[in-house]
Amino acid sequence: MSPLIVERAGSGGSRKTALIVEGGAMRGAWAAGVLASLQERGRRQFDLVYAASSGACSAAYFVAGMWEPGLAIWRELACNVVRKSNFLRRKPIIDLAYLVDHVFRTRIPLSVEALQNAPSQFFIVLTDCHTGDPVYFHACDDRVFAALRATASMPLATRGFDYVDGQPYADGGLADPIPLRRAIQDGATDITVVLTHNPAFRLKPVPHWMGKLAYPEYPLVARVWTARQNVNYNAALDLMKQPPAGIRLQVFRPLRPLPVGSFTVEQKQIAAALALGHDEALQQMETMEANPLGSSAPG
Repeated sequence: MSPLIVERAGSGGSRKTALIVEGGAMRGAWAAGVLASLQERGRRQFDLVYAASSGACSAAYFVAGMWEPGLAIWRELACNVVRKSNFLRRKPIIDLAYLVDHVFRTRIPLSVEALQNAPSQFFIVLTDCHTGDPVYFHACDDRVFAALRATASMPLATRGFDYVDGQPYADGGLADPIPLRRAIQDGATDITVVLTHNPAFRLKPVPHWMGKLAYPEYPLVARVWTARQNVNYNAALDLMKQPPAGIRLQVFRPLRPLPVGSFTVEQKQIAAALALGHDEALQQMETMEANPLGSSAPG
């Protein structure tokens, strides 16, 4: 078994909480705003946390109890991660070296010790480039930085993969974009899901030629991205509508158009998305508290 895979936890007899954070590049600013609202309302600790792509970056600081520094990254530095001019130079437009090696390691360092001491088990979702299968990396040591680089390796916007323990992994959002089923398999009973798309959103398949262009060396990843990602994503949405008996869900999602897209670079727009996520999450929490029998946020 790969050392990155962690056996599912036994469910035991008690209820177990989980947090799932969807990625979406700069759309992740909205999700970060939601996490800020959870922090404010005292919902800081979850037994299990799963996240991919930009969602994993925000979740890492959330789990480490470093939420204010995490917000500072979105407010002040995230605008430097996307370099659109690199497209003309045939270079990746997302600068992962800047994000992970400079920001996460040096400028606003993520504490590995804090992750190790956190009450939550934090899993970064990756996609195995050799098999196309999802991998759930338990972020509890210095390899977290390599895993964050890998999960943030969006197809075409980066080289598409990075290495952890010498093995290539791609964005976990390709193989398991919303790891709800995994959380349930691991024994989670009370699950909070943070999405970055509106309630009507359904993911469409990607053209096959794009998969071949993005992953010429890894055809199984190309196939997952073009033929399976949308199926898995939409199946998770369907599961949220009809969760298994005994599973309680709270789902946060944007109810108004976001001021950012995946590759927005304007600092004011990123900050606006952050504030919108915070405010909409508080509104949705109030609705949930007024209607405790509901399984998800309205919409």
